[in-house]
Amino acid sequence: MRLLALVLIGTLLGCSTDRQPGSLFGAVAESEIVVDATLIVGQQLSDVFVRRTQDPGQSYTRALAAVTDAAVAMVQNDQIYSYRADPDSAGRYLPPTAAPQVEPEAEYELLVYLDDTVIRARTITPPPLHLREVVLLDEDAESVLRRLKTFAELGDGVYAAPENQLVYPQGVIEMRLDRSAVPAYQLALFSLDPDSEFLVDSDILEDDDIDDFERQGSSPPLDVGTGKVRLPWFAVGFAGRYLVKIYAVDQNWFDYARSNRASDGPAFGGLAGDNFERPIFNVEGGIGLFGSAAVDSVGFFVLPRTGNL
Repeated sequence: MRLLALVLIGTLLGCSTDRQPGSLFGAVAESEIVVDATLIVGQQLSDVFVRRTQDPGQSYTRALAAVTDAAVAMVQNDQIYSYRADPDSAGRYLPPTAAPQVEPEAEYELLVYLDDTVIRARTITPPPLHLREVVLLDEDAESVLRRLKTFAELGDGVYAAPENQLVYPQGVIEMRLDRSAVPAYQLALFSLDPDSEFLVDSDILEDDDIDDFERQGSSPPLDVGTGKVRLPWFAVGFAGRYLVKIYAVDQNWFDYARSNRASDGPAFGGLAGDNFERPIFNVEGGIGLFGSAAVDSVGFFVLPRTGNL
């Protein structure tokens, strides 16, 4: 039992400069332009990465892949926000210093001009996402044992709150949200204490499984028809603080996540999709991901089981 490393961790948390187009976007042809940006409702306009795919038979370097001479702009409601190249990170383009926050239910267009090529993509941002409550259910998932405290109530104090101390692997963690008309949702799970104790019974795991067990992971796209999402304990491998983010994603994010072959493999939750020879990019003139999402989160502290529990 091993947890899938976050396929979209860079886009979920601010794009990673370590990603390679071949690993992020699957099998692609050489010298295609790759754009990489995601907008999060309520946060400032995101950075944009522009790179070029490389020959898969050669060693990949960021310096060779980076596109440094593009003109990049974001357009929203007749407002044009011109980006500038980041001098400290080749291929990364930064929004204006006073860029506004991303609005909900708004259309944004990404434009990348390079020589005679124009790469463009559009996203319509989701409405704000709100977790109404997070509860711990009994083992039969029938009765509420307690309601967890939220960041809105306690900030980072949630990790010390008695209600948020969860004993591994007791009860069922259920997140209840206000549903909206989005294509799908996605969970991202982060163990925040890098040296905390490994909790999974090693008798049921191979040595390689233990070594590969990740401290961060994501679900496939989820259909949350009931407005309730449960976090399975098999996704939790370590003691200590956990941050769980739930994303309401736009069509571009959903298409990419469900069609990206790199996401094949074990993960928690699931909405079965089709097999695709190539991810769905929804980018005109290039490949990549320009998507958007709304997010809310919960934090809790996982305690090791004691005695015969």
